[in-house]
Amino acid sequence: MTMTELNIIGLCANILGTITLAFSLGAYIRSIRLAIDAHELFILSYLNPNRGPIVQVTGTDIHMNRDKKIASLFSWIGVVLVVVGFCCQIIAYLV
Repeated sequence: MTMTELNIIGLCANILGTITLAFSLGAYIRSIRLAIDAHELFILSYLNPNRGPIVQVTGTDIHMNRDKKIASLFSWIGVVLVVVGFCCQIIAYLV
């Protein structure tokens, strides 16, 4: 394996790792935004009872816990890919 091939493998691993990190954290942030929007809806309906019934949203913790587990798994995969890519580039530079 030549230095150029090892460097390209490292770059590809870095790109895949950063894309994996971005998507996994994006899914978790989306679930946090869902929970914040649900609580905001409850607060707004509670403060203005004349406009309609009080809306209470439940089950956001289930979605957040599920997305947290998925994001944790994929973020570790992303971190490992970034570290492997960095190591490949360092090895290519030293060889």
